[in-house]
Amino acid sequence: MFEPGPERGTTPAGGEDKRRQIIEAAERCFIASGFHGARMAQIAKEARMSPGHIYHYFDSKEQIIAEMVRAHVEQKQCMLERFEQAGDRVVDKMVESLEESVDSSTDPFWSALFLEMASEATRNPKIAEILRSTDREMKSRVTACLGEGVNQEDLDMRLEVFVALLQGLGVRNIVNPNLDKKRVVRLVRDVVEILFRRREARAPSGG
Repeated sequence: MFEPGPERGTTPAGGEDKRRQIIEAAERCFIASGFHGARMAQIAKEARMSPGHIYHYFDSKEQIIAEMVRAHVEQKQCMLERFEQAGDRVVDKMVESLEESVDSSTDPFWSALFLEMASEATRNPKIAEILRSTDREMKSRVTACLGEGVNQEDLDMRLEVFVALLQGLGVRNIVNPNLDKKRVVRLVRDVVEILFRRREARAPSGG
């Protein structure tokens, strides 16, 4: 049976658990029906709640997406903090974290969900801004770790290539689920060395 919702204006008991329950239900619905096709009533049914109950936690599907992205960023916090505390060993920490990064990027569930969100972002400016603002925040933190005394524009582009590689691996893992992750990690390590360890020796081409 559906759970009755609290009255509007009250703070629901067990709020974080309920929000997580809704998020997990919404993720399944978005993958099954697409963001555009999934309705709040469908999400409510999947979460075993009444539709009115869900609106005490989220006003819209866009808010649910924002919470999904926030939760994903939180999972990256430990890695970002390691980079920020590494001093001049940031690239070493990036290399040490590559297995974790590749595993996260090639998770089939997250890859499918991210593709759905990215697709919706081409039609929905609110979703586009959620993804873009989060991307800016994440990249700015990594850039701050790497960027002292270097050409900022050049570093931004190198980081863009690195992010594109990781996100692209998620797509490739859907198309080719038999990817050899260990070999992928070794090859990505070479790319990290070229992009970030040797950047000082490579002057920007300007083209």
